[in-house]
Amino acid sequence: MRDRRVLAERWAAGDGAVNIAVELGFSPAAIYQELKRGDTGELDQNKRPKYDPEKGQAVYQANLRNRGRRPAVRK
Repeated sequence: MRDRRVLAERWAAGDGAVNIAVELGFSPAAIYQELKRGDTGELDQNKRPKYDPEKGQAVYQANLRNRGRRPAVRK
């Protein structure tokens, strides 16, 4: 969760995803994926998608719960 908060602060401050990735030790693709996961549907002051770390965590947890599940086949 600490990494998500750092991501939110740096993203809101106008830093790029590549710079954030280098600081946190993740690939830029992972940062972009996390930004998509926590997208609020609004734009921040930099006219970029707003990121919410709590939403990112909630979506991540929901994806973990649903991982591997398959819908029941109805006959």
